Amino acid sequence: MSATTLAEKGNAAIQAKNWADAITHLSAAIAQSKSPQWLLWRSQAYMESGDFPKALRDAEYAYCTAVERGNDKSRRQMIEAQHRRSVVYFRLKQYANADVCAVWAMELAKGTAIRIADHTADKIDENGFYHTTKDDLVEDDGTAKGDQANDSSRFAQISSLMGSPDSKTKPYDKEWKREQFWRANINRYLEALAADDPARKVTAKLTPVKPSLDDKVEKKPKELDPEIEEAKAAARAPVVKSEPSNGPFRNAFYQSDSSCTATLFMKFGSKEEVDKVQVDIQPNLITITNVPREPNTAYIVPHATIDPAKSTYRVVTMKIELTLVKAQPGKWPSFGREELSQPDPSTLPTATSSAGSSAPAIVNDEKRAAKAPAYPTSSRTGPKDWEHLGDDADEDKGGVDDFFKKLYAGAAPDQQRAMMKSFQESNGTTLSTDWNDVGQRTVPTNPPEGVEAKKWKS
Repeated sequence: MSATTLAEKGNAAIQAKNWADAITHLSAAIAQSKSPQWLLWRSQAYMESGDFPKALRDAEYAYCTAVERGNDKSRRQMIEAQHRRSVVYFRLKQYANADVCAVWAMELAKGTAIRIADHTADKIDENGFYHTTKDDLVEDDGTAKGDQANDSSRFAQISSLMGSPDSKTKPYDKEWKREQFWRANINRYLEALAADDPARKVTAKLTPVKPSLDDKVEKKPKELDPEIEEAKAAARAPVVKSEPSNGPFRNAFYQSDSSCTATLFMKFGSKEEVDKVQVDIQPNLITITNVPREPNTAYIVPHATIDPAKSTYRVVTMKIELTLVKAQPGKWPSFGREELSQPDPSTLPTATSSAGSSAPAIVNDEKRAAKAPAYPTSSRTGPKDWEHLGDDADEDKGGVDDFFKKLYAGAAPDQQRAMMKSFQESNGTTLSTDWNDVGQRTVPTNPPEGVEAKKWKS
């Protein structure tokens, strides 16, 4: 029997919820050809059978194979593989991993290049725990729609490369909306977790190491706790210094009229290295010594003069954060610059140049109301009008309810049916937009960890 025939039988078995037959037929087909689509089907069958490790393995193998092939079906298969990984991680109660995989699926659906699709580090704190809220969903919503409206050339290019019949359409808009609904469900569980809950640890990678499909190779005598093994290895090994870089550190900043907060991203090898850092803040120069780099001194030249007495800094394992109080209120186009050697004094800002380079802090109220100022920012979502940040408070009173209404109104009919069915049948514990997944089954109640579901007795 041909591989295609076997795969079709396997897919038919999935539609009939006959998971065992689906796995048998698809395994026979995959033995002949490692099709990403067939692997995704088998991943679903394994997941519904409760074999989550194999479900995750097949999804990751499908993603890697789709990347390697790079044909007209590859991007859609990559999106589906990330979605499948997200669902499996969710079933495993690894909610941080589930959310980042859903984010990656959204980025791929937007047409983002793989090499810049991973922004996970932006939401991980200094202790390694992942944090996101419903506000991030609203922000992602705005980002996606803005990108789709203002960057049509990117979608045209993606459509051309991936074989879309109409370059003016958004080929993966349905998948993007599905992932947004799915993330809303995941974030309900994330928000219920403690700040240091292990489920907030991110271990998934955008492009995983391609696994082996040989079950014999995958068998292990014992599942080892990675944290315990890491601690044992650290106790045996000598202290390893952080690997130095030779160029300026990656940076980000945000500001108000009176201050500017700049962050330099770096990695220290130990707490002892963090404690050795010394920061000297002067009106026109900040000198940071013992940074993990050669040369080990960083010179930060602010855009304009600052008040050293009021300015502060904070050093943690992954970054140095400088809060600079401006001597002259106003908006800066950047926080300044980093130099690898002692800068020439003539290039440093002075009180006179600061007054001329900063925008005045007092703005006419009528002009302010007419148009929000476009402040320089490193945010991917663009500038924000910080002066009017609270003006929309009344619009946000609905909270999560208004957010779900907005999502429901913009969904396709199948997505709306899936959303209503999954939410009602699960007693409000699950929200899905995948009609192919929930249309043929009863969605079970899946309460958050630590909560017990009980039947109502009339």
